[in-house]
Amino acid sequence: MSVKKSQRRKKNLYTEVDFENLIDAMMEHQVTIDSEVVSLNNIDQILDARSNCIYETKTITSGPIRELEMYPVFLKKDIPEEFRVKTTKKAQKNLNNKNAVKHFIRKVNANFGKGDYYLTLNYRNDNRPKSYEEAKKHVRAYINKLNYEYMKLQVHQEGKKLSHKINKKKYKKIKYMYVIEISKEGKGKYHVHMIMSSELSMDQVENCWKYGRRNNIRRIDPDEKHLTDLANYLSKDPKGKKRWGCSQGLKEPIITTSKKVSKRKIFKMESDHNLIEKEMEKLNPGYKVVGFKATRNKWTGMPYIHVMMRKINWYK
Repeated sequence: MSVKKSQRRKKNLYTEVDFENLIDAMMEHQVTIDSEVVSLNNIDQILDARSNCIYETKTITSGPIRELEMYPVFLKKDIPEEFRVKTTKKAQKNLNNKNAVKHFIRKVNANFGKGDYYLTLNYRNDNRPKSYEEAKKHVRAYINKLNYEYMKLQVHQEGKKLSHKINKKKYKKIKYMYVIEISKEGKGKYHVHMIMSSELSMDQVENCWKYGRRNNIRRIDPDEKHLTDLANYLSKDPKGKKRWGCSQGLKEPIITTSKKVSKRKIFKMESDHNLIEKEMEKLNPGYKVVGFKATRNKWTGMPYIHVMMRKINWYK
């Protein structure tokens, strides 16, 4: 049997637990799922499954930021079918929303950094869009103008003149990620947040937006978490709707999964947080820990650890 087939078969032996159903059962003492009654005996069975569980470590590298998510997976034979993680419409929607925010933050970290631009673009009252689709058209028109200005700059740097004979496809384009924010009041108070590569001057970036003034354009100055806090702020949705888009060809976060940390070591790190920094920096040379969160699930008693690290000397 090949190594890959062996790894897939081994992975298929394990599953995560659907704790929403588990918590319901604990509170109600029994719960009906798919016409089956789940009793406290099933709860005991899940708690007993701890001894056979193993820990996976998911590593996500986004530019200078590396995250490590350490979580338990359980043998399928130890977990009742009704408590295995299943994809329902509600669960999938929640998961999609959470994953979309994580992906947005990681993609920002992977593609932008010191000296790039952070913009807030506003509208004059007479130019306010009546719908998200209209706002999206405005953003597209803006990006087209930026790319035209950038192409002119590249042509000039080649010592050529702009003409209809120019092969436009060979020239680089602006990198960007944008968020269109819509006020909850539904009064058409749209504005656009954008993170953009800095090939053009601030004046050019300002002049290409024809729908309003009093825009805010500044250079990005990353902190120890790179652009995580900025991207997190842009992705939050406290008052209304936010929708985002990006340029083609942006780098994707690099994600790998392994069993690099033992269950025994996980428990030690969860009880002694000083070990988290020591062990993670040992396993990830060239990175330093900039934050972590260690929690324990109260139903199974199993720790979950999330660590954020930053590459040392990234800006040197």
